[in-house]
Amino acid sequence: MFLAAFSPPMPTTRLPDDEGETVAGYVLGPVIGHGGFSTIRRAFSPSGGTVAIKIVKRSEVAKQSDPALARKRLDHETNVWSSLSHEHILPLFSVEHTPYADFFLTLLCPAGSLFDILKRDGTPALPHDDAGMMFRQVVRGVRYLHEVAGYVHRDIKLENVLVDEMGVCRIGDFGLTRKIGESDDEELPHDGEDHADVIHRHRSTISHTRRQAKASLPIHVSILRHGPRRHRTSTPVGDHAPAPVHPAHAFQPGSLPYAAPELLSPQTSAKQNGANPAQDMWALGVLLYALLTGRLPFSDAFEPRLTMKILHGVYDMPSGIGRGADRVLRGCLEGAVRNRWSIAMVDEMAWGIGWAEVDDTSSVAHDEEYEFFYTPSRPVTAVAEVTLPCIYYNCQLTLDKKRESERIQTCRYTTAAFARV
Repeated sequence: MFLAAFSPPMPTTRLPDDEGETVAGYVLGPVIGHGGFSTIRRAFSPSGGTVAIKIVKRSEVAKQSDPALARKRLDHETNVWSSLSHEHILPLFSVEHTPYADFFLTLLCPAGSLFDILKRDGTPALPHDDAGMMFRQVVRGVRYLHEVAGYVHRDIKLENVLVDEMGVCRIGDFGLTRKIGESDDEELPHDGEDHADVIHRHRSTISHTRRQAKASLPIHVSILRHGPRRHRTSTPVGDHAPAPVHPAHAFQPGSLPYAAPELLSPQTSAKQNGANPAQDMWALGVLLYALLTGRLPFSDAFEPRLTMKILHGVYDMPSGIGRGADRVLRGCLEGAVRNRWSIAMVDEMAWGIGWAEVDDTSSVAHDEEYEFFYTPSRPVTAVAEVTLPCIYYNCQLTLDKKRESERIQTCRYTTAAFARV
C-alpha cells in the first residue's frame, strides 16, 4: 500500500459524453442543464459556432420502469421535433445515434427559459410590455403548431419556452406532443403495471417541490419553487406514494398547475382525453398570468385542493393589466371547452397586451378608440384594387417595426444572462 502511493495513476477511461469529446464536429463543453433522463451540454465548433447538445444515454433509458415505452416516446419526440420549422420553435439541427447515447444538436439559448427570466428579472412579475412581447411570440409558435403542423403541444409552460441570443422565444420539449385528435392509448398501463405507477411518473414538478418548500414563503414566489433549471421538467421519481386520484388523471399532460380542467374531471374518460388544441389554450392563459403577476393562477400545496381549484376555475383576476390582457386571460381560462378561445382569437387580441395600453379610466370608450371614415372618390371596384394593397402594406410595415422593437427589448434579457455567465 505504501509503495502504491508512489505509483503513477491509472489512466481513466473517457466516456463519449465527457467534456472535451467530439460529437458531430462539435467539442462538448460544460453541462448547462438536465432533463428527466438527459443531460444538456454547450458545444463548440472549430469555426467558433456554439450549439446545445441534449444527450440521452441508452443506459439511462434502460433504467426506466418500461424501457421499451421510454424508447418509443423518445423516438416519437424526435420524429415530431425534426418535422417542425418555425421562427418560434426550437430547431433540431441534427441527431447522432451511437451505441452509447443519442445526441440531439439544437440551438443554444443563453438566456434560459421564460421561467429563468421571470425568476432572475421579475419583481416578481415582468414589465407588462415585456410580458406581452414574449407572450405574442409564444402565441405565434403555438398557432403554427395548431394550424400548420396539426399538433397539440400539451406541455406549454414557462420552462418549455427558451430565449435565444437574439431575444426570440422558442417553444421546445415535444415529448407529449400529439396530432390533433390523437388518443392517449399508448399511455395506458401495460399488463402488470398499475395506475399508481403511471400517475407517479406524471406527477407535477411544481407540486413535488412545493411540499418541500417552507410554508412561510410569500405567495409571489410560489412560481419559483420549481427546483433547479431543467431542460425538460419531467417529474423526478420520489419516495412518497401518490395521492389516490381518478384513473383519468394519470393521463393528464404537463404539470398540474397548467392542466386544463377537462383533463382532471372524474367524468372524463381516457378516450375523451385525446389531443385538443383547447388544452394548449388553457396552458397559455396560465403562462400569461404568470408573466403578468409572477405567480400561478392556481396554486396549492395540497394537490387534491389544487385540482378542485382548477376544476372550479378559482383564481384572482389581477388588476391593472389592461383590457387586452384581461380579455385574453378570460378567453383562455374559460372552463367550458366550447367557449374557450382558439389560437387565432388569442393572436388577434394579443397585440393589446402591454403594448401602448389605453388607461382603463380614460373617458374614451374602448370600443370607440379608433374610427375609420371612407369617402369614395371613384367606383368601389377601383378603390378595392388600389386601397386594400396599400392598407395591407402599411399594416405589414407596422407589424415588422413592432416585431423588431420586441426583439430589441428581449435582447436585454439575453445580455443580462451573458453578464452572469
